[in-house]
Amino acid sequence: MKFLFKSLFLLVLFSVLLLSCCFSSITANSAEKETREESCLADISVYPGSTEEPQMRTELEDLVRSMESMSRTSGGEVNVYVTNSKPGEVVQFYQNHPPQGGWNRTLNLTSPVEGGIIVWEKGDYSAQVLIAVKKQKTLILLGCAPKFGSQAAPAVPAFTKDDGLAGNIITGIAVTANGIVWLGTRSGLSRFDGTQWTTYTKEEGLPGNGLTVVTLDKDGLPWIGTDFWGCSHFDGDSWTVYDQVKKVSSIAIAANGDIWLGSCDISKGGVYHFDGQEWTWYSKKNGLGDNCVNEVAVGPEGIIWAATKKGVARFDGTTWINYTEEDGLANNRVNDVAVDQDGRAWMATNNGVSCFDGQKWKTFTIDDGLVALKVQVVTVAPDSSLWFGTTDGLSHLTGENWQNYTKQEGLPSNNITSIFAAMDGKIWIGITFNGVAVLNPSE
Repeated sequence: MKFLFKSLFLLVLFSVLLLSCCFSSITANSAEKETREESCLADISVYPGSTEEPQMRTELEDLVRSMESMSRTSGGEVNVYVTNSKPGEVVQFYQNHPPQGGWNRTLNLTSPVEGGIIVWEKGDYSAQVLIAVKKQKTLILLGCAPKFGSQAAPAVPAFTKDDGLAGNIITGIAVTANGIVWLGTRSGLSRFDGTQWTTYTKEEGLPGNGLTVVTLDKDGLPWIGTDFWGCSHFDGDSWTVYDQVKKVSSIAIAANGDIWLGSCDISKGGVYHFDGQEWTWYSKKNGLGDNCVNEVAVGPEGIIWAATKKGVARFDGTTWINYTEEDGLANNRVNDVAVDQDGRAWMATNNGVSCFDGQKWKTFTIDDGLVALKVQVVTVAPDSSLWFGTTDGLSHLTGENWQNYTKQEGLPSNNITSIFAAMDGKIWIGITFNGVAVLNPSE
């Protein structure tokens, strides 16, 4: 808090903000979010010339949680900006540019020298701007949340470090058939049996604590990948480390037990194949479209799919075929790929979801029911339905029917980074800075 504010006066003002609402998550503003009517942040103008301060999100995370526990509400958002303009100019801007759409100003405690707080309300929601001084620059916090005492959506159950999770930044999720959950984080690997948490770090044999992916073998034991220390396999007693691959982004296991890994690296990236004895490296030199591979998936007939920054690639064991926007792909930036039970490949891109059945392409966007255009992860559920994690919520596609989930439906945050659809119907959701949420669509 001392880092954020210049004087005790502003700390007092911020306590007023605390009483008016709470912020249960920290999200980055985006052009997509500004088009969403249900986000009250979209109603607040950003001061001209401001720049976002993403590095402050980590510091604000603890503050957000403490505010949530004190006010017992949820569903709030906060964005942070910095501008070289004087506090008085910023105050004047927000006095003349209230949130659009029928908001009524209920509080104005501002100073032309140090800034202050302005609060507006509409229905059950509160919107605010907090203006402070930070290192001779003007700091702007824009926030919105349910008003204190208002009825918020029932929260989706979630787990964080406070519950026993190794870290709140989830990088991989895998669940066994009998319900054992393995969660990769930037602080180690956690195992959860429904009651007890067990954490593995370098001290327990991991090559490094910064995990990037978790995948289970046929026995339900994990393979994990890291950024700089290769990958490792757990046999139930000890870890075996393999350092042949750096910057591991993905691990997929074929029906015959072979391991396929993706790596995103300019010189040594691509797709790696490990048959238990030998390693084979595929890169642009072998026909792969790009050396930065975000995800690898294995189809039911052993076909390998690789999501890259320059399209998606298909490998039949002999030849790589690359597909881009010219072929029908929604966007060349492919963040994830999954293959359904019929062999159709589903690509999560920066401009929607593309499906390829081997002959025809079909793309799904917001107009079709997708909650947001930037899709970060895609998962095929055991019931053949599809789950898509985006920067602005979670989408579920069953046949031709869409169901979207956001903070209004109780998610801790809209920024979805990982999904795993378990056999019992539960959807495990990795959320930026907020640990893992567990959605049960049947309830």
